[in-house]
Amino acid sequence: MTDKVVDFESRKQVHAEKRKEARIDALRRAFRQARGETEVAAPGKRKKRSRKKK
Repeated sequence: MTDKVVDFESRKQVHAEKRKEARIDALRRAFRQARGETEVAAPGKRKKRSRKKK
């Protein structure tokens, strides 16, 4: 019989980190909405404007 070792602490940390990130995202959305800003795409996902070639 093989012994399976489960590291609950590392899973707990990952879960806590995800919850923290979700809470931060919710706060950011709430502040943007309160300021009347529109929902914008993440900075990394925006497309750069291309210049017209001459």
